[in-house]
Amino acid sequence: MVSKKLTQALILGAAVLGVAASWQAWLSQSSGDNVRPGVVPTVDRQTADRRSKDADQRSATGSETDSRSVAGHQPASHIASSAHATTTSVSTANQTADANHIEAYTEPYRDIAVAASEMGTLSGINVREGDVVKSGDVIAVMADDVLKASLEVARRSMNVEGTLQSAAADVNLRRSELAKLQDLRKRDHASQQEVDRVQTELIVAESRHLTVREELEIKQLEFRRIEAQLEQRSIRAPIAGIVSEVHKDAGEFVSPSDPIVARIVQLDPLMVVFSVPLDQRNSFHQAQTVNLHLGYSDTTAEGIVEYVSPTTDSSNSSIRVKVRLPNPNGQFQSGERAVLQYEPVTNPGSPVPTTEELPSPVADRNHESSARQ
Repeated sequence: MVSKKLTQALILGAAVLGVAASWQAWLSQSSGDNVRPGVVPTVDRQTADRRSKDADQRSATGSETDSRSVAGHQPASHIASSAHATTTSVSTANQTADANHIEAYTEPYRDIAVAASEMGTLSGINVREGDVVKSGDVIAVMADDVLKASLEVARRSMNVEGTLQSAAADVNLRRSELAKLQDLRKRDHASQQEVDRVQTELIVAESRHLTVREELEIKQLEFRRIEAQLEQRSIRAPIAGIVSEVHKDAGEFVSPSDPIVARIVQLDPLMVVFSVPLDQRNSFHQAQTVNLHLGYSDTTAEGIVEYVSPTTDSSNSSIRVKVRLPNPNGQFQSGERAVLQYEPVTNPGSPVPTTEELPSPVADRNHESSARQ
């Protein structure tokens, strides 16, 4: 660019000098007093020719310089284009490689907040954070002195048999009297009125005996109810796992608005939930074994597909795929990075059947009923 401007300036300067020389020669010819005819014009034309040749040479030199400059810049542009194309192809290859990997994080297979079923004061906490518990272990106990006393009263009440025995004896007595009166009535030694009176007394005695039995059954049910309430005062672990959090201490009150006492997590197995692109939904099916890369050490492990969601997340056009990761020795940590590697399906294949296409047991039963009719 600089050489081109310099060339243009030189050409313009040579033209100006030529015009000036021609003007001077014309003036010399016009005056003609102190100069001989033909001398000055000859010298001026030689000078002008020489300067014109110099200008032409400079112009030619500038053109060659521009040509070389243009020729020198063209390969650089070509190299830049090639480098851009190479970068684009490498980026595309990397994106293709990343498209076969889905990243997620491990989480507990089950995470349960253990809550008290009744309100009251905690009398003791039997676990600490990090303890391993089994299903059914008592992790906390609530105050149960009143319930224990009520349970003892109900036990004594349901075991009282004196009233029942008295009612049964009264029934037997009325039956015996009725039998004797009926025998006397056959021999006309008793009136019908006496027989009817004893029959009525027998019915009353049997009703009283039945009432006593029903009351004893109610007392037994009351005993079982208090026993169940007493059992609910013991907070047990619903699953086998590890105590991750303890929210209450002994002596604290458990209210209906804040019933959580502890949190238990199951870490064997672990669960990983992946968001799979919709076009790759047929790459996974239930009970399928998949390869996982875990942690920053890139440890390889095998997982089992436990669930493939039939619905799509409209926000990112993906489906949820749950993978179960066996963790018998606790070598994997919850919250660890997990990468799912899969082979992409170029042909999505048949779409997932809709609700109308799925077999309906209700429709089959209705069809069978109409056929029988």
